Amino acid sequence: MFRLPNNALVYHVLKDGKTDTLILPIEGYGLWSVLYGYLAVDKDANTIKGITFYAHAETPGLGGEVDNPKWKALWPGRKIYDDKGQPALSVIKGNAGDPKTDPHHVDGLSGATITSNGVSNLMKFWFGKDGFGPYMAKFKASQGRS
Repeated sequence: MFRLPNNALVYHVLKDGKTDTLILPIEGYGLWSVLYGYLAVDKDANTIKGITFYAHAETPGLGGEVDNPKWKALWPGRKIYDDKGQPALSVIKGNAGDPKTDPHHVDGLSGATITSNGVSNLMKFWFGKDGFGPYMAKFKASQGRS
């Protein structure tokens, strides 16, 4: 059984006294383990600045590639939400386009479909109505005032 926290610590990185970046904890199932990480999001509450996973037990060279700096470098500039405000970011099979032309997709992890699906699922959950969705909407409505 998977348990979810009722509360989470969200970090606001300030620049000139205003929130510049949100750091949000994320977690979800991969193939062999729960992936625990953080997602850095720009003050627009939509554009990704970075992602990291600090704990997991995925297979090295396959799902364990969530730690690969080359894969993590594909995330900045991607968009969490579509034009309707729904979580739209997903890890796809194969190669995604440039963040400007294909903002809602990230390259899949070769040989790690279940881990890739897990990352997609955790993004949809955490940025949907049962995760950080309401928080992000409130933050965006406040125009990033801390």
